[in-house]
Amino acid sequence: MAYDISLRLPQGWVSDLETYLDESGVEITHLSSHLPNDRKQTDEALIDVYVGPMPEDSTAADQALANYADTVGFDEDDPEEFDPITEWPFGNKKAYGFEAIAEDDSPMRLMCIEIKKGILVILCILAKDDDTLVEAVQLTERGLRLK
Repeated sequence: MAYDISLRLPQGWVSDLETYLDESGVEITHLSSHLPNDRKQTDEALIDVYVGPMPEDSTAADQALANYADTVGFDEDDPEEFDPITEWPFGNKKAYGFEAIAEDDSPMRLMCIEIKKGILVILCILAKDDDTLVEAVQLTERGLRLK
């Protein structure tokens, strides 16, 4: 099922919407938005929104932990009780996720939200610096719509 999602962003942002089947055959709607800096030929910020059904017997916190394991990975020196997942408010929902440094040294935040019963939203936001990251997260929180 394709989801009707939109993200209201200020002028200058470029967005692309696609729907695809993941490796397990589940249909995912992906909205990718970026704020280009033409002079530097880089992006000031990137917002990826993935929407699909919540996997059975799972929660948004479980999905955040799975994404952490895939993206950052655990270290054998991590204490047994180590929990890298943070909870943030996102609109009137709870978002679960983590912050990390991307391969290009950009700060990033990944958040998983059960936006509606049975519907999982995964947000991956990267930016040129911490202030721009916070700005992009706030823009996403204010502008994300799912119908």
